[in-house]
Amino acid sequence: MTNTAVSAAPPTTLPALIVLGLDDGGKAHASWFGEAETDLAEKAAGMMGMAALRASTDELRDLAGKLPQGRVFSSGKAFVPFVKATMFDKIAEHLPRSYVWPIRPVKPATNDRLPTGKTKKASGTGAPESGPRRPEALRPTDWDKIEPGSLVLATEGTYQGWFEAQVVKISPEGVYTLRWRDWLDVPVFTRRLIHIALLHPEHTD
Repeated sequence: MTNTAVSAAPPTTLPALIVLGLDDGGKAHASWFGEAETDLAEKAAGMMGMAALRASTDELRDLAGKLPQGRVFSSGKAFVPFVKATMFDKIAEHLPRSYVWPIRPVKPATNDRLPTGKTKKASGTGAPESGPRRPEALRPTDWDKIEPGSLVLATEGTYQGWFEAQVVKISPEGVYTLRWRDWLDVPVFTRRLIHIALLHPEHTD
């Protein structure tokens, strides 16, 4: 994804905006963006049916510091990783009681807009997904067993966290083309083997 991101905050950037929301399965997502990215991130939040909250207090800045940093892509959407439901709920409590969640373009408005004064709560387990299904993938237990279709872990960079990605193809030069498992609309990206990790054999979703 490094070749498709249109925003990349320098290491000294401080959190200025938090984007948060729930996916079709009820799983919580949240990330922070720097001051220079706020306009793009707010537009992306609206497109994705997520909330954009200014980190305007010490408490919110402290919460933002515990989140992964987000990215905005040329498609106009943003990379907003998973977070724990408890963290999502703590941040959501700072939204105004009159806040109305944006309508998701892919779903009817009656399913996406909450009544005034209601707060979205993250699901610990998630409801059945109504969006694109995650592709079934092999889970290699050793490096030499990685092949197209394998499920591995990849990261955007230091302090960005590691997330599941599926191997799309492997070039003769040892370049791995990957696709994020949980963000199917984000373009594919490439990594070398030294920048890929394996899931624990006993890992379960």
